Amino acid sequence: MSKLWEMLDKAYECIGENSYEEAQDILEQVLCTDPQNVDAWAAYIHICNTENDLKQLRNHVIKVWKTRVHNDYLFATKRFVLQRLEEKMSSL
Repeated sequence: MSKLWEMLDKAYECIGENSYEEAQDILEQVLCTDPQNVDAWAAYIHICNTENDLKQLRNHVIKVWKTRVHNDYLFATKRFVLQRLEEKMSSL
């Protein structure tokens, strides 16, 4: 299995090539392994272009945190990611 940073590099490469579906697949793999990976969430937010995409991602973030994150300290990451989503939604 590739290292997470290698997968993130590949995802950013796909984003640069406008291959958003491939980037999303890679980011899903990263987040399955490391659900609080802020870089992966930031990249995911970047590829969302509509309010509906962002709402779906927000629901996904909440679901991931409910099922996979059980450390109170890491909830700060959740708040950060949700705040970034709200900021992007406001800018659309």
